[in-house]
Amino acid sequence: MPFAVCRIQKIKSWGLLAGKEAHTSRTRDTPNANPQVTNVQLIGSSDDANLATLVKDKIGSQKIRSNAVLAVEILLSASAEYFRPHAPNEAGIYDKRCLDNFVQATIHWLSCFWGDRIIRAELHLDEITPHIHAYLVPLDERGKLNCKALFGTRNKLYSLQDSFAEAVAHLGISRGIKGSTATYTKIKKYYAAVNQDSLVLDLENCLPQPQAQETSESYQQRVIEVLSPHVEIINYQLQERSRIQKHNTQLKQTASKSEQLRRQLESELQLLRLTTSNQHDLSLELVAYELGLNQYQQVNSSSNSPLDLVMEINKCTFDDAVVWLRDRFGETAMLTAVTHHAQQQAIAIAQRTPASIFIPPTPMHSRWKEVENYLTSTYSVPQKLVQTLHQRNLVYADLAGNAVFLARSLTHEITGAYLYSPFEASDRYSLYPGSRRSCGWFHVSMGGNSNAPIITAVLASSPMDALSLMVLNSSHHHRTLYLAVDDSDRLAALQAHYYLLPVEFLQTVQNIIIAMPKKTKAAIQKILPSATQMEQNNSCKKQLHQSYVKENHVELE
Repeated sequence: MPFAVCRIQKIKSWGLLAGKEAHTSRTRDTPNANPQVTNVQLIGSSDDANLATLVKDKIGSQKIRSNAVLAVEILLSASAEYFRPHAPNEAGIYDKRCLDNFVQATIHWLSCFWGDRIIRAELHLDEITPHIHAYLVPLDERGKLNCKALFGTRNKLYSLQDSFAEAVAHLGISRGIKGSTATYTKIKKYYAAVNQDSLVLDLENCLPQPQAQETSESYQQRVIEVLSPHVEIINYQLQERSRIQKHNTQLKQTASKSEQLRRQLESELQLLRLTTSNQHDLSLELVAYELGLNQYQQVNSSSNSPLDLVMEINKCTFDDAVVWLRDRFGETAMLTAVTHHAQQQAIAIAQRTPASIFIPPTPMHSRWKEVENYLTSTYSVPQKLVQTLHQRNLVYADLAGNAVFLARSLTHEITGAYLYSPFEASDRYSLYPGSRRSCGWFHVSMGGNSNAPIITAVLASSPMDALSLMVLNSSHHHRTLYLAVDDSDRLAALQAHYYLLPVEFLQTVQNIIIAMPKKTKAAIQKILPSATQMEQNNSCKKQLHQSYVKENHVELE
């Protein structure tokens, strides 16, 4: 059941009063307050004088003692489950009907109980739970400044709590336990706790001890009073973390859309340039006119460009046709005609030539043991992993005894192969002839369900580096992709052109780790800003051990 919150703070100096006003009106930076939310002034208006002037006007000409309480700040609220009954753990939200009822009951109580001694009241909605700050000038029945007469004894403070609880009781809000020793977090400590990385509750020390003959309901209420501030802090941290994650996701989506738009604009610009260039093309009619053909002579249909027409009519070579066009129409028009001719030739060649299919190296099963021993002994890749890769036809031996690592697109089309020679001391690889280097990569995924989405992608400089990193990461709690982007130096020099990486796919991956040189990282981060650098040890491949990957953990895609 929600309980009422009613606390007071005595203000004995004008400086403290000014600080309170700055906090309440948000004229100074307030930690944990959402600047996008507007608070509501309930008593008083924005046109009124400042708080100090209002207090002085209310006190009048009477003499003020040096230790007098100038004003009292009353904080009025209820526990979170009242304002958000269906989502008590969602900080910063509230049910409007519940809030309106609370505000109405509270303003009625302030007016009836304190009258015109309340000079200002403001509803705060920009923090974890809605609450009201009310400022009271403590005048007694004679109109004298006398805080002791109003709040000087414990019984009077009990009466204050009782009165407010009765005012909101019809809303289902109950009074806290009378005489409870529960204390509330100081504001500076509260904000410090909210902004720290985590909050650990020491339940053994922070929970109150049960009292003799205390009922379970009474003890429960005291526990709620003690834990409520801590729970709200934790809830706020969770909400803030969720907000940051959502913001990061939106940034990634925006970056992805921006990259797609950039590519689209680049294509349109290229087309525009081509169109503009073609506007200066020589028409066949103009060239035919210069060649002496009249409108009654048919131009041969095979002459689909000015160069073809000149070579056909003049019975000349390509070189002679170029010179003829230059002499009659100038160098710019001649170059445009040549460019257009080359484009048409290229289109014709592409249309009549079928797409090439990559043919990988021929496997040699009798030499597989040499490759297997090479990978397990030289690089300490676990034998189970090597055998699994071999069974999936991702690694095998060719006729020369090289270790063949197949490159594939993300749709698993084989696009190329990398060769490692067991007979060379270095770990350099060679690209197999015919490989389409920018269309596919050596890649394997590990961890989680094979049908689960990729959560982390690790970019390495070579297939061997990719395997080494996969083995060093002994625990795979979610699906992780290891992708070899070969020749990292060349990649950095090319400024990580988008077609050298599966950018559209990587932009959908939550975590991207670059296990490559820093200059390559800088190039990749231009198109993948969220990618992070992994610190590498150059000798890591020599330090692997088979125990890093257990038998039942090798589940590759």
